[in-house]
Amino acid sequence: MASSKRTRVARLTRRGTAMLVLGLAAVIAAYAASRSELVPLGAFLAALPGVAWLYVRLRPLRFGARREFSPAVLEAGTASEVRLTLRNESGYRSPAANWRDTWPWPPFATPSHPLAQLDAGRHGSSAAVEYTATPGRRGLFDVGPAIIDFSDPFGLAEGAVIATGSTRLAVTPRIVDLPEGAVAIAADEGPTRLRQRRSFGGEDDLMTREYRQGDAMRRVHWRASAHHGELMVRQEEQRSHAESTIVLDTRRASYRDARGPGTIDEAESDSFEWAVSMCASLSLYLAERGFVVRVIETGDPQLAAVDEFDDFIESLAGLQLLSTNPRWLNLASASARPDRAQGSVFAILSNSDQSTVDRLNAQRGSFDLAVAFVVDPWTSPLVQRLRGAGWLCVSVNPDESLETAWLALAAEQEAPAGPATPAGTGR
Repeated sequence: MASSKRTRVARLTRRGTAMLVLGLAAVIAAYAASRSELVPLGAFLAALPGVAWLYVRLRPLRFGARREFSPAVLEAGTASEVRLTLRNESGYRSPAANWRDTWPWPPFATPSHPLAQLDAGRHGSSAAVEYTATPGRRGLFDVGPAIIDFSDPFGLAEGAVIATGSTRLAVTPRIVDLPEGAVAIAADEGPTRLRQRRSFGGEDDLMTREYRQGDAMRRVHWRASAHHGELMVRQEEQRSHAESTIVLDTRRASYRDARGPGTIDEAESDSFEWAVSMCASLSLYLAERGFVVRVIETGDPQLAAVDEFDDFIESLAGLQLLSTNPRWLNLASASARPDRAQGSVFAILSNSDQSTVDRLNAQRGSFDLAVAFVVDPWTSPLVQRLRGAGWLCVSVNPDESLETAWLALAAEQEAPAGPATPAGTGR
């Protein structure tokens, strides 16, 4: 823990500065006018602000801070109620003061509010205050430190003590409810349909079929046979779940609007933020409709599995652009059969390199449906290469809504081969 001297500042107030100037002026005037009786008065006026500054600078004050967020993980643009507990960790009663908490997005701090005096004790007394925080963008943010402002009894000097302790806040991307009807995706064997069928016929019905001449008796499923009143045998293979794959480009070189590190309150790339938000919304849309969803990153893996959706969304909060070479893209799942289509694939790209596009095109035939959202403020030639391989392509700008881009799929399916259908109108 940092010492109090390293976690505080002290300065004169306007009143203290005026008194110091007045005292120095009185001393100078005393010598200039040979009025020695003014020297003690001037020295007193000049010394008093200095004593006040030392009082503020050296007073042994130390505070700790702890925060609780409700909700603990929130979506960008939504509010979280923050309960801030300030604790007196020094051996002395704290003076009357004001508190303010800080965070790394505009306006960067709460307004200043009064803080009651806190008694000293073995564990220190504490005070709980509350405020509302609304982060404007996705990310993992350290909220804090809290700052305690106080002054000397005469108001000649003021100081600020940093209450040690910051708290990590996870802000997830904005998730929207994608409308129905944009594209037809079959999910007959998805987990939702599987649960429905189990509720009517039981799991045995999904694993068995009628006995046929030549079937080995060792494959007879006796429980299912008793249920149906005829011999039933285990099927050679279980039905597979409907799967959807989402490819998300996470390499910095693929986003031409990437600004580098930038400022803490500004996204590194508006196109990438759009892509992350679409990935989150599309994952939820597919998972709610019974799909087994996989997300493949073109850079080093950073995301949790989608089947643990809360963990997945929280991992999206910390997703970053990476300065790495592209990974070898293998879109096939571990349980994929070469004689069976692997469902649907959705690629969310920007200015991806030639090798990435070639790999996507080479594996297009493994999927019943292949959709690419190309997020780029400029015209990107990769759209034509994807469409030539059978991808449905929707080109969008990062300031357009996810709903508009999603609904543009319907027009893209009906459009003849040619340029990609823009999400917005008039472009």
